[in-house]
Amino acid sequence: MTILSFDGRVNIAVRIVTEQYPKAKLYEADGTASGGPTTDPAKIDRLRVVFQNVNNSTVIIKETGYGEFGKPQLIPEPWLEDIIIQWPIKMDLPQANELKEKAGYPNPYGAVTLRNPMGPKPGNPYFIFGGNPAEPYIFVDTVTGEVHPGN
Repeated sequence: MTILSFDGRVNIAVRIVTEQYPKAKLYEADGTASGGPTTDPAKIDRLRVVFQNVNNSTVIIKETGYGEFGKPQLIPEPWLEDIIIQWPIKMDLPQANELKEKAGYPNPYGAVTLRNPMGPKPGNPYFIFGGNPAEPYIFVDTVTGEVHPGN
């Protein structure tokens, strides 16, 4: 049995949400490891995926099981501080994890977020490794592969 990748699971969320909300655009995907900090991307086993929607609304869908999602929730408020991610992206979480480790950041993480922050300046989407209070956030650019720590 092949395990679904992070991007594969986000793809399922994108399909479900855009079937119900055709103009929704991907903002971010937040993954957590229910078993605690890990160095294995496959252990990021819970996702929440956030979408920009029409009329300054937001749609959020959450995993109920690995690759299985509940109903999308429409929230009548905007989601702030993200730039739309053009889906699909060319990098998946295992590749980002490998780049992070090769760059000298082998420590465990309890959460990974795929997002394109508005600042400090517009750029590419990142996989952002975090959820370990003893370590800085590690950013992996999904286009260039560059790796750097952040706050």
